[in-house]
Amino acid sequence: MTREFLDLASPEEFIKILMKSTEDMINNDGQKVNRVVFEESFFKLLEVNNPEEIMARFDKFYRERFPYLGEGLEVDNTSCKIIEMLKKKGYGLVLATNPVFPPEAIRERLSWSGLKADDFDFITHYNNMHYCKPNLKYYKEILKNIGATPSRCYMVGNDVEEDMVAGRLGIKTYLIKDNLIERGNSTIPEPDWQGSLAGLFEYLKLNS
Repeated sequence: MTREFLDLASPEEFIKILMKSTEDMINNDGQKVNRVVFEESFFKLLEVNNPEEIMARFDKFYRERFPYLGEGLEVDNTSCKIIEMLKKKGYGLVLATNPVFPPEAIRERLSWSGLKADDFDFITHYNNMHYCKPNLKYYKEILKNIGATPSRCYMVGNDVEEDMVAGRLGIKTYLIKDNLIERGNSTIPEPDWQGSLAGLFEYLKLNS
C-alpha cells in the first residue's frame, strides 16, 4: 500500500499514519461510522486536501493489489463445512470481523477461505459500523442490526479478548484455539466452549 502514496510520505511515515488512523477508528465513540473516523484522522495526519483522490487510491489498491495476498494460501475447508451445516440448520449467520476494512477487502478475504458474502446475513465493515472490537457496543450494534437478543446468539472466534468479550452481554462464546490470539487479559469471561475448528464442527453436528 505504501507504493500508492510515495508522493505524499515515505513508507515508514505512511505506516505510522495508517496505524494511528486505524487506532483512532478502533477507539471510535460511535458518533460517526468507522470509515469517516478513519478518513478524518488520515487526511489530517497526511495533510491532504483532495480526499476523493486519496480514497480512490485506497479503492484501487484493494481492487488491484490486495487480491495477490491470497495467492498460494493453503486453506482448511472446515470453516466452509461449518457454515454450510449451520445454513442448512436454519441459523442466521453474521461475519463479525473487526470493521476496520472496506467491504471489498472483506469479500476478498472471504474468497481466500472458499466462502462468499452471500453466505452471511450480515457482515460488519467500516462503512456500516460505529464501533470496533473489543468495545461491547460493537456487539450491541450487531444485535440491533439483526434484531436478536444475546441469549439467542453465539460468538465464534480465535481472539480471546476481542471475541470472547461478547460473553459479557450474555452471548455464548466458542473459542477456536487454532491460531489463538491471546493478550493475557484476565478480565475476559471464560468461553462456554473451546477447542479446535475441527472439534467445533463435530460439536455442532451433535449439539446445534
